[in-house]
Amino acid sequence: ARSLRAPAARARRARRRPGRARMPPPSRVPPDADRARARRETRRDASSSATDRPPSFARSLRVGIASGACAGIACQLVLFPLNTLKTRAQAGGRLTADRLYGGVAAELLGAAPGTALFMSAYECAKSTLGLDPSIAAMLGALASSAVLAPMELIARRMQVSRLSLATAARLSARRGELFAGFGSFLARELPFDTIQMSAFEAMKRATLAIEGAADESGKKTKKKRALGKRQTAIIGGVAGGLTGLVTTPFDVSRTAHVCASSMGIDLKTHPKGLAGLKRLKERFGMSFFFRGAAPRALEIGLGGVIYFTVIETTRRYFESSSRETKDAKVLKTV
Repeated sequence: ARSLRAPAARARRARRRPGRARMPPPSRVPPDADRARARRETRRDASSSATDRPPSFARSLRVGIASGACAGIACQLVLFPLNTLKTRAQAGGRLTADRLYGGVAAELLGAAPGTALFMSAYECAKSTLGLDPSIAAMLGALASSAVLAPMELIARRMQVSRLSLATAARLSARRGELFAGFGSFLARELPFDTIQMSAFEAMKRATLAIEGAADESGKKTKKKRALGKRQTAIIGGVAGGLTGLVTTPFDVSRTAHVCASSMGIDLKTHPKGLAGLKRLKERFGMSFFFRGAAPRALEIGLGGVIYFTVIETTRRYFESSSRETKDAKVLKTV
């Protein structure tokens, strides 16, 4: 009996001695794997925090300048013939197919810097300062008006006549008419940009919200932050077409100021503001304010497809390159 109790007693004494307790086996995970896992977690945290933070002023400025210049040039090169037909219809001229690109040089000279100014001001106001898209669009329109207004005036006069770029610019500058009808320009651009950008942002948020709800019902937890190219094109086309149709009267009023001599209007005696609109109505009738509505809606609708697709593609490119740069910096510090 004593020999049977001896092993049990030795086992109890061994458990009471802390020095002889059996230690747990060491971790078999190599240190390189721990370091790689920590690097991945740090990279993921840095990427998520970078996307949640509002973009810096410098980055918004770069995105705005690049996307605006590319979008402005692309729209003018593709859609300028429609703009020429619309301008001739509003000015009461014949809808001929000759010189459809007459004046495109002036538009390109204004479109690249003007649209870049608009988008840089819009991006900085909306993304960095957190302002509403409508207010950001107004600020962008004001910033770009000093460049777009005189170049548009020269281009439209070239569209309804056979003047060269140098001749049209020289005559307009000599007469002091480079900023003729600047009030009508702002009266058209401010509501146009406000409606178009607000409509696009509203439809964009609604589309992402609908897809987010569908993902949650389908047990998908990944949050979608950007539209696809097809969605961007459709939403941009709808926003542009509706805005172009609604703002046609403002565009006709602008054309009446810019192409006054071709329409038999004397700007020196023509009243300004609401009185000027009343005079145009008395002379040409109410239908005058909807001249060229169809080509304008088509032009701005197709322009919205190109414009917003180029802008969103450029923005995503800058976001991905900025994220890769930040990830590389994080990996160097880990």
